[in-house]
Amino acid sequence: MPFKDQSKNREYMRQYMQKRRQTKTSQTTVSPSQPAPPIITTETTPLNPPQVPRILVKWLRFQDHFAFTLPNTYLALGGRGSGKSNLLEVLGIRYPKIIDLFGASDNEGLCWCKPEFEQLFQTLYNRPPNILLVRGKSRDVASKHDSIKIQDLQLTDFETHDVITTVHAFYENEEEYFEALHIITVLLWEKRTYWKEPWYVLIREAANWIYARMKITKDDKMAKADFIKSLREARHHGLAIGVDTIRWTAIDKEVRDISDYIFIKRAGSIGLPDDLRWVYRYIRPYSMMQAKSSVFMLITSKGAVGFGKCDYAPWHKEEKENILKSANIEVKHSDQQLPDDRRYGVGDFEHSEIIIKYMELKSMNKVANALSRSPRTVNVHINQHNLAVERKGECKKCHHADCHFSKDTIIAH
Repeated sequence: MPFKDQSKNREYMRQYMQKRRQTKTSQTTVSPSQPAPPIITTETTPLNPPQVPRILVKWLRFQDHFAFTLPNTYLALGGRGSGKSNLLEVLGIRYPKIIDLFGASDNEGLCWCKPEFEQLFQTLYNRPPNILLVRGKSRDVASKHDSIKIQDLQLTDFETHDVITTVHAFYENEEEYFEALHIITVLLWEKRTYWKEPWYVLIREAANWIYARMKITKDDKMAKADFIKSLREARHHGLAIGVDTIRWTAIDKEVRDISDYIFIKRAGSIGLPDDLRWVYRYIRPYSMMQAKSSVFMLITSKGAVGFGKCDYAPWHKEEKENILKSANIEVKHSDQQLPDDRRYGVGDFEHSEIIIKYMELKSMNKVANALSRSPRTVNVHINQHNLAVERKGECKKCHHADCHFSKDTIIAH
């Protein structure tokens, strides 16, 4: 409140401004020419640790919950780009083991190899994830993760890894890919006769299961019947199933009836099938047509109905993303030589080829001529190899490419 005497007003303002100046000078200031004080962080405690994507549900009829200790079946229905794969991935990280199968040809099953998922796993379990890449007999895979040929795969390999995945790029053709999927399903549905914890099997394209089974049954109806039977028996083998499908008619009503949780995403112009149209009592049809990719309607096997939202998974594959590059994975034919005219960076396969050629030819110039590289490039990678062996006991690039010189020091001539 101002004083009637103006001199008292001036004295009050002078004291007030003096206190403000003292407060400012007491604080630590950094001028633009001075570097900011360092922020001390550790690798295990980042400033912004990744958060587990949430699944929030508001129940509209009855109430239910997610039982991630049980091998339940999750069915995601919706149009293209409605966020079905993202939802099923977020559900999958709630289980102790993820088996990603039957994906599309864009190799989206390699999303688990991206750094974003590895950081989240490191935050949750204080260790990096053990990921197994299953490949065909005619493909070589260079990656920091384990890889195994499909003919060598055993049930014990599933038990020792956190994530098991296979994609189209690991096989010579689609027929070989579907044959590999059949081998994997036999291991899971026939060899796993008892279990202690549920495993999450992600089926990104339900139609691919039918195509894979048609390699054996040779009949469309029998393949569909086998798919329904496998979903019914999955609980007995401790397998939680996440099924992603676009067309309502591609999945029979019987499949929806045996699902424990049905997630209805953006329906678009297709609309809901006749046996699910009662859901329109709880939400307007137009809202289902234009729903965001993060929201869903949920129906449980106990009759509960809910409206929910799922956070975006940062490791999810984007539509135009080169997933092999993001996951730092190289794939090549086992008997195929690398091209002679190379203008790109040296990858793991070529690095190991430089080391192998040098151990054979004992000359940088000869290796450079044989691989169409400069002698300087050969020298740089030999030095990188030796430095890695000296510091860490093994060259990671050679290890990723299965080179038997990964722990040997190269003596330059």
